[in-house]
Amino acid sequence: MSFRISVERRGDRPVYSLYDDGVGSSASILPSYGFNLFDLRLPVAGEVRPVIVSADTFAEAPSGPGGNGVPILFPFPNRIRDGAFGFQGRTFDLAKNNGPNAIHGFVYDRAWEVVEHRATADEAFLVGRFQLSKHAPEVCDHWPADAVLQVRYGLSGRRVTMTTTISNPTAVDLPYGFGIHPYFRLPFAPGGDLGRTKIVIPASKSWTLKDFLPNGEVLPVDPRLDFREGKPIQGLKLDDVLTDLAYDGAEGVCRLVDLDKGGEFQLGFDRSFRELVVYTPPGKPDVISIEPYTQTTDAINLQARGVSAGLRVLGHGQSDVLTLTMQTKG
Repeated sequence: MSFRISVERRGDRPVYSLYDDGVGSSASILPSYGFNLFDLRLPVAGEVRPVIVSADTFAEAPSGPGGNGVPILFPFPNRIRDGAFGFQGRTFDLAKNNGPNAIHGFVYDRAWEVVEHRATADEAFLVGRFQLSKHAPEVCDHWPADAVLQVRYGLSGRRVTMTTTISNPTAVDLPYGFGIHPYFRLPFAPGGDLGRTKIVIPASKSWTLKDFLPNGEVLPVDPRLDFREGKPIQGLKLDDVLTDLAYDGAEGVCRLVDLDKGGEFQLGFDRSFRELVVYTPPGKPDVISIEPYTQTTDAINLQARGVSAGLRVLGHGQSDVLTLTMQTKG
């Protein structure tokens, strides 16, 4: 069997690593800090290469929860204006952890519980679980309902699949948005030619932003944000919300292509994801974050104004299943 799992301690934190020894791929997850997939190595362009960016000491001393690996954003991705919103006649206040706003939810730096980890004939997988009332009880008064979030990472060949199940265990409605904030390096090799790359994103519209918050207006992408035919990473400065995504059947795909190496990385998302935030961190010209979201930024306030912003609402006992994939070709 080519699949296996290891559990090792980095400092005082257990790291779970999934392996497919047949192709040399691996995925390492830190359950104690947001269930973060912080190291993903996949074959591409003739070598097994790291395709996720995180600090060298992230596993031993994690910090910067929104800036390393694959942070999980729930029950809201990105910002909520002024850290406040109303829902079904009640008003809720959140911690203002991004200037005057709240950002990125409650789970990305918390300890998750590991539910299951196993290697089978088909894959190696790890399942983590987070319940607001159990793992972050202090936030329960700041959101309309309790929620259960279960994430399963499965590695097979050159592909990792992230399957997320969101459930409402309460008798009241659960509003939510879900997203991830992954960091990818392009070109694949250090010192590669930034101009010999291509980023392809299947979005034809963007949200108009002021102070990083949508005003409710959606417009066709201008040349700066039109990635449908591909643009090099060189010189990009982005912090934008794209929408009106194109899907090939059940899945949409973003592509990061290294033209010199003749390989590409693909980020796939199912039709639950209707927005993509694109962000280039300052001082890192070879790094880009492409963030699939089920909603736009500040959706819960926009929805209250009658704007179709993607807010999802689960009734008692209901659940949603969301699927993301990361794989290489070439």
